[in-house]
Amino acid sequence: MTYTKLPPVNENKTLPLPHFPNRFYAAVFRFWETVDVTRIAAALHASEAEIREAAAEMGLPPQRYTDRWQARGYITTIRNAWYLLPYEQLLTLLGWSEDKLATVLKDDDFLDVKLGEKPFCPPVVREPLTAAQKAQLACIKRTVQAHFGGMFNGAAPFSFFQKEELPTAVGEGDVAGLRLIYSYCGLYANVLEQDIALSYPDELLSMYRAAGVNAIWLPVVLYQMVPFYFDESYSAGWQDRVARLRELIGRADAYGIKVYLYLNEPRCMPQDFFEKHPSLKGKTRPPYAALCSSDPRTLEYLRYAVRTLCEAVPGLGGFFTITCSENLTHCKSHKKGDPCPRCQSTPVAQLVSDVITAISESSRAVDPQIRTVAWTWAWESFMNAEEIADCLSHLPREVIVQCNSEARLPFTVGGVSGTVQDYSMSIPGPAPMAKSIWEQARALGHETCAKVQVNVTWECSTIPFLPVFDLIRQHMSGLREVGVEHLMLSWTLGGYPSINLKVASDCLKDPDEARYRALLEKEYGAHAEAVFRAAKRFSDAFRHFPFHIGTLYQGPQNAGPSTLLYATPTGLPSTMTCYAFDDLERWRSIYPADVFEKQLRLLSEGWQQGLELLEALPDCELKRAAWGGYALFRSSYLQTHFIRCRDEGDRAEMRAAAVEERELALLMYDLMQKSALFGYEAANHYYFNKGMMAEKVLNCEQLLQELDL
Repeated sequence: MTYTKLPPVNENKTLPLPHFPNRFYAAVFRFWETVDVTRIAAALHASEAEIREAAAEMGLPPQRYTDRWQARGYITTIRNAWYLLPYEQLLTLLGWSEDKLATVLKDDDFLDVKLGEKPFCPPVVREPLTAAQKAQLACIKRTVQAHFGGMFNGAAPFSFFQKEELPTAVGEGDVAGLRLIYSYCGLYANVLEQDIALSYPDELLSMYRAAGVNAIWLPVVLYQMVPFYFDESYSAGWQDRVARLRELIGRADAYGIKVYLYLNEPRCMPQDFFEKHPSLKGKTRPPYAALCSSDPRTLEYLRYAVRTLCEAVPGLGGFFTITCSENLTHCKSHKKGDPCPRCQSTPVAQLVSDVITAISESSRAVDPQIRTVAWTWAWESFMNAEEIADCLSHLPREVIVQCNSEARLPFTVGGVSGTVQDYSMSIPGPAPMAKSIWEQARALGHETCAKVQVNVTWECSTIPFLPVFDLIRQHMSGLREVGVEHLMLSWTLGGYPSINLKVASDCLKDPDEARYRALLEKEYGAHAEAVFRAAKRFSDAFRHFPFHIGTLYQGPQNAGPSTLLYATPTGLPSTMTCYAFDDLERWRSIYPADVFEKQLRLLSEGWQQGLELLEALPDCELKRAAWGGYALFRSSYLQTHFIRCRDEGDRAEMRAAAVEERELALLMYDLMQKSALFGYEAANHYYFNKGMMAEKVLNCEQLLQELDL
């Protein structure tokens, strides 16, 4: 069957899985944790009894499936199936239509880009086993029973806020400025399509309040929140979304937390929309075109939509805007190609300021307390310094001006120089460009906000937080010196209500060491000094991270020990925050391979020294997070070392790396058994699940057998 709405299949891409007897057993193993046995059986054209028999043959414990995987962990299942099942079996496994999968791939934070091309996968069916395959199956069973028999007895997936996970409340009342964050467990594309409690449970809101957070944000598309008077078919279900937003505003208000909406407007539209409205059509970027803001009806629509929404949801805290992103918005938001003829002579600063002004003025006309935050994200990519200054001068004074704190910040790591674009904790800001924009904004009467990451970034996204308190203190001290009042604490990643949030807020207020030590004493008591010293060691080690935006998106540090090792090169390209494979060329980005490897070694060795300082600290959230960071960083080094040794034919070093990788997979599995926080990131769901750690152990054992031949 041909699936025309889904990405085309690349017939030349396959993924070897020699650690399983065949692909049928690989499929049962991979889906045993995340998919109900009934749907596994339907997808693999087998009976439920045959699926259970195959699981038992591999030593897997009886299934204890939770439907939370279907509601909020489907990306994990898709990720595990992409290189294993053809579309027909994948759709059966998910219980979805082609249309639904196509929509998820497009709208769920660029999932299609993260997964990359769909490889060719022949149908997976049960086949007779050879004697050698039966022997391999027996080895798998012994390993699984020895290490993973209690897979379903540990921390349940998605149980993020169980009593044992709750940190000590460290809040000290209201903070002076905005402390805005994204929900740690927010369903990015579906927050208002499902029960609000999935993304904003009361436990999380309470923990945010204790950590000093006073605002949460979620993305919306305006035509999905109010009737789209150009074509109301796009607005189907808007009443239900508004009702859920009202519910969220009320629940958050009980904890003193405001709700902000992220707007990326005017949202581009499919080409067929403009068949009825040709005069609204702006710049074209197939298959979409901009809703041209030089047509007065576009700004009128924005004002109407914002006003109508604000009237429908009293108590809304405000909006923040991005006016240039991966999505096409105004006609000059993307440099590639020409703008529409009407916008050709319109200054880009006017196109941007018109949109922000429309949002700010129409919302404040409903409630003067509603705030609009204008995020300057990527402005420098389509405006020069003079145009940015012109844009700022045309914004209403009530608009808060927000910059990425570390954007365009120069750095040198391992003798290699570059500039930060975003998502850096290892290289703390603020950057000169951000300082300049904030200075201009304050001179015009605007308040200022810094977009930062204080828990994790794509430098390491799959643990709840990195205990690099000294780097956070340095960053906050720099922001305090330039007079920044407000903080956006995270993008979709980094929303866990950890001690890092309190460290950031306190240090922005006063970075004095005595105050910082007092905070640690309140949280860790007699162990505060050890935590103080360990956090400094972690911070110093993290400065060795080989930072580059390419490494952040393509590198091995997010998947860590879940990434398989390959005896021969796969030739598969790594993909954005999804698959690392063995693509060292993309991982290293601007760094020579030997420098990249050295920096990861220095990072992991320094981090281990910090762990030694925490040896006497009882098991707790901080200690687990520190060990999780080590597993990810050490694995990144070992994978790099393994590939370089493979290229040089050094089988002894390949073997040593595989042995240690096996132990790191067991370490991460142990952390996942203790806490549901490991492996999870909101936009990727579980980047890795317990079964993937078990598979990595099987992978290492098979590889070791091969290397011993």
